[in-house]
Amino acid sequence: MAGKFYIAVAVLTLIFILLYSLLPLYSKENPTFLGLPMFYWYQIILMPIGALVFFAVSYLIRE
Repeated sequence: MAGKFYIAVAVLTLIFILLYSLLPLYSKENPTFLGLPMFYWYQIILMPIGALVFFAVSYLIRE
């Protein structure tokens, strides 16, 4: 079961590294959300989503 956990965490980690490394796509001032440029709100939204996904994977894979 530990192998599945490591594979799931590795896949999720790679997805989030990829999402964060797409800097040219979200390094913009427009669109703004609550006065924040896209560069900031994109990262603010990804942080809690990443935490929830990693929590869900670790919770579901436990025996």
